[in-house]
Amino acid sequence: MNYLMINTAEGTRALLFADGNYHYDENMKNAGSETLLPMIDGLLARAKIKISDVDIFGACIGPGSFTGLRVGLTTVNTFCYALDKPCFGVNNLRLNSYNNMNAKVISVADAGNKVCYIAGFDGDTEIIENKCVTLDDAKRIIAEHADFGVSTDNKLAAVFGGTAGVGERELRLVAERGLEQSERQTRLLPLYVRKAQPERGEGDL
Repeated sequence: MNYLMINTAEGTRALLFADGNYHYDENMKNAGSETLLPMIDGLLARAKIKISDVDIFGACIGPGSFTGLRVGLTTVNTFCYALDKPCFGVNNLRLNSYNNMNAKVISVADAGNKVCYIAGFDGDTEIIENKCVTLDDAKRIIAEHADFGVSTDNKLAAVFGGTAGVGERELRLVAERGLEQSERQTRLLPLYVRKAQPERGEGDL
């Protein structure tokens, strides 16, 4: 089965598995369709296949950059609609957690304005649901789970320590788990966790 997995929650990453081989590319400085679509074209050229040869599409649904997620999900949803192919979604905090080898992991991702997204995993079980908290609250949660490893995105590495960053290895792992565990869908919806800036009221993070 050929699949294309993309992650636009932080920067732009794409992984193509075709005819038994992996092809990967990333651009952490630029995001958006002007980066993602040429990246996908490049992976298809390297694999010597057409987009119609992809059997299933995957995408990171969030939480993460509002604009980045919209670009990624719109791209996948358009492919699925045009080609009549299925898709699956994966959680960005689950993806992020794979950069730590500990089975018990607290995963943290930047949300801007001194707040962050956080979730906790014990193997395949989510023991802290996705939520948006202040950096101080995240430090408290981490301190309360001293036997857990800590996994962050690149932006928060200096704040929380632990392991940081996502690359081809992590994208492979989350894609393979997503293929095994996620329900096949025809359209993906974003997981924002927090409200967009114009919708936030007083006291909202």
